[in-house]
Amino acid sequence: MPTYRGNRGNLMQHWVLAELVTSLRDMVGSPSELCFIDAHAMAPFAERHHSPGQTASDFDAVLRALPGQRSPYELTWRTTAPAAGTQYPSSAVFVRAIWDRSLHLLLCESDCETAQTIRAWLGTLDVGVTSHELRHDDWRSRFRSGLPGDKGAYLISFDPYMFDQHRVRAKPGTMYPSDLLIAGVALLGLPERPTVVQLSTYSANNANRQYDVVLVVEPFFTAAGFTLAAEVRADGNMMSLVFARSTPEPFTLCDLPTRFARWLAAVPGMSEEIV
Repeated sequence: MPTYRGNRGNLMQHWVLAELVTSLRDMVGSPSELCFIDAHAMAPFAERHHSPGQTASDFDAVLRALPGQRSPYELTWRTTAPAAGTQYPSSAVFVRAIWDRSLHLLLCESDCETAQTIRAWLGTLDVGVTSHELRHDDWRSRFRSGLPGDKGAYLISFDPYMFDQHRVRAKPGTMYPSDLLIAGVALLGLPERPTVVQLSTYSANNANRQYDVVLVVEPFFTAAGFTLAAEVRADGNMMSLVFARSTPEPFTLCDLPTRFARWLAAVPGMSEEIV
């Protein structure tokens, strides 16, 4: 059975994701269709891993308080999870629940069992409002063949186990500088539509500082016409980098780090160390 960790990394990734979908939905002149691309798709409702890690208590604190502060993340988690506490929604489930109009899903997943559960979930969706493609393969292969064109807006998620700036590609679940080139080329091929990319990493292993990761990652997205819109940190290891391109002037994400830190600190029972 596919599993999820249930730690602060889940909180960071999906709180940010929910805010991004909400911002795109509420954007001035908002598009009628969103294309959500997940390079590391997860089972729609995964089971809790038997060893979630040292920040599991923070995840549990948010879970106990749902709907908590009634953020888009908390409200969606509560209303979509069929068995809150054991099962947890995937990024695609969050996006489909928040985006209230036409949606195209491109989900990449190399694990056979996880891909089967995704396929079954996709089969339950209304084809009139949700089109989809499941790529049972490594995301790199799908990105090399070009991404869907002519959509109203794009939201793209990279959720590797970690970003490693030093090593050549060795582990499929890890992201390397050479992978950023693959992503950048694919992004350059997209039309001039509002496009937001979220890249989350859960370990600063081999990077020494999160700042070092930013220095390596940012130039690839800058070359593809993106600007670094937000750096959201959950602690010294976990962070989400948000890049944006072709978004209208009122569309801003610079307050995401502050709002996330305030939201996390306000959860009853949250550990003291936020970042």
